[in-house]
Amino acid sequence: MNDADPNTLPFGRRRRTAASALIAILVAFVLGVLLNAPAMKKTAMELPFGGQRSVRLALVSPAAAVSHWVFLDRPARLAAAVLGKPDPGPRPVEVVVITPPPTPRPSSSGKPRPKPSDEPLPRPDRGRPMRLYIAGDSMAGIPGMALVNLSRGTRVIKPRLDYHISSGLVRPDFFNWPLQLQRQVRSFDPGAAVVMWGANDNQGMQTSSGKVYEFGSGGWEKEYRKRIGDAIAILFAGGVRRIYWVGQPVMPESIYDRKIRVMNELFRSEAEKHPGVQYIDAYEVLSDGGGYAQYLRDDNGEMQQVREADGEHLTYAGGLRLAKVVLAAIKAEWFGKKKQGAGSSSPSPKATVKASPAP
Repeated sequence: MNDADPNTLPFGRRRRTAASALIAILVAFVLGVLLNAPAMKKTAMELPFGGQRSVRLALVSPAAAVSHWVFLDRPARLAAAVLGKPDPGPRPVEVVVITPPPTPRPSSSGKPRPKPSDEPLPRPDRGRPMRLYIAGDSMAGIPGMALVNLSRGTRVIKPRLDYHISSGLVRPDFFNWPLQLQRQVRSFDPGAAVVMWGANDNQGMQTSSGKVYEFGSGGWEKEYRKRIGDAIAILFAGGVRRIYWVGQPVMPESIYDRKIRVMNELFRSEAEKHPGVQYIDAYEVLSDGGGYAQYLRDDNGEMQQVREADGEHLTYAGGLRLAKVVLAAIKAEWFGKKKQGAGSSSPSPKATVKASPAP
């Protein structure tokens, strides 16, 4: 048995031991990188378009490719599948084919047939409730919950809330709203839709050709208008009769608020181009004379908190104020005094709904 002090080992043996340890560390590091490369690439891809995103993708993309070639990305994907979790790697963006609603053919008399948005709306009743689809980002969450509760209270509206945190129209690589809208209108068959996006869209945007535009540029505005129009086209093509497009509310930080106003104006102007689309002015509903407010007075003159601690998201009281305005717009079109039928006409849709801050 050798009881020699390890410190007295020959220099050559000590150097070989240190080299073996260093090699083991390097091998473990490389294996760790390759095993986690898909998740690292996904994280890099979710960054805003810009220099940091480009550098990180340039660093991790080769590792992700090698990980796939040598099958080291499989264990994490298999574990995620077994646990029912999303795939840890980046997801390919599915291309959504958007077909505009067909142009109505002339009737036998030669007169043009009415567009779907011009046709009388069926008055909802308990036997045939109106299905209401509510979609958007995290800002739509609380108002959407309030609208669900108000809608169920009518007993003739069947709502479905579908909001996704950190989502929007500019990053289909993170969450593909066109694909989600197609799936939802196919499965739920709504008669009306309430949508609210924009809180996460104050960033650069990449077109299908790969061109990246900075927020607020002419190219960005053109592409964003197209995506607003695409969402409208998908909903109408899926049988939706009315769309209520809710803008974003006033924000506490001035630079962010200016960006919100840019997007709200695009929502408003695009709504004006499409019969059957109303713009709901959340900016006015949740402001104090056009300025930001954490608290607003209710119908009884009592102050109520309308914003969460982050200053941006709505409390339930704030969401309820907005939901009441949306429901009033829906009732104005779907719940006329006269029951609509053959020969009757539906109210012509307004492009903009302006409401006082009071709910």
